[in-house]
Amino acid sequence: MIKYNLHTHSFYCGHGKGTMEEYARAGFENGLEILGFSEHLPFPDGRLSSSRMDYSEKKDYERDVLVEKERYEGKMKVCLSWECDYFPDMDGYYQQLKEETDYLIVGTHFLQKDGGYQSLFSSKYKLTKEDLKCYADSTIKAISSGYFDFLAHPDVFFLNYENFDSEAKAVSIAILDAAEDVGIPIEANGNGLVRPSRFPRPGYPLLEFWQLARERKITFVRNTDAHVVENLTKSIPMLEEFASRVGIKYAYPVSFNPLSFKTE
Repeated sequence: MIKYNLHTHSFYCGHGKGTMEEYARAGFENGLEILGFSEHLPFPDGRLSSSRMDYSEKKDYERDVLVEKERYEGKMKVCLSWECDYFPDMDGYYQQLKEETDYLIVGTHFLQKDGGYQSLFSSKYKLTKEDLKCYADSTIKAISSGYFDFLAHPDVFFLNYENFDSEAKAVSIAILDAAEDVGIPIEANGNGLVRPSRFPRPGYPLLEFWQLARERKITFVRNTDAHVVENLTKSIPMLEEFASRVGIKYAYPVSFNPLSFKTE
């Protein structure tokens, strides 16, 4: 199978490290055939600005990716992408981005609560059962919008929700049913395998979630979601082992804009 990673962050996100040049060099040296940069999308009005680049840096990021695309032309395909949080009032922005990029990722990182945003990644916060329903609703709206090419870390809520109880199972089924209905691929995310977990298991991907996914006609992709250069390919063997445990096969990209996948 083609060795690829479509979910890569850098110093631009503010909580990552490494330049595009450093990631591209590491990708090439580690045998990647496709490397996709997918920085967290900034918004013109500054929403979520504490967790990503400022909107004024958008063109700089795009320029740096295109430099590496040209540098590795014919040797490794380098792609320009964004990892987006979905807001219905930004539909025109997403449509514009679709025309400017190789693909778009969607991932729910925040819950809209009490007039603000609650991070799903906060180590100081455990999700409530009501939070799970909010997460499912937001994620289903995002994947049903039609703007995005795959869903990143669909089971990320297990980072701060301990048990696969009846509520967690119901939310998982709702998300998976929507993904199957829409026909959007879902991602097994390697960042959850290498980052610290507050529970005696990796935060995500969660075995029980993916066992439910296995029973559906959904395309599965795997990405490392690297935020530091040394993690660019580190979790790929872990993700392959995880797929064997679940009993699934990952797809690989065969075309871009629009992005399409093939499963061997």
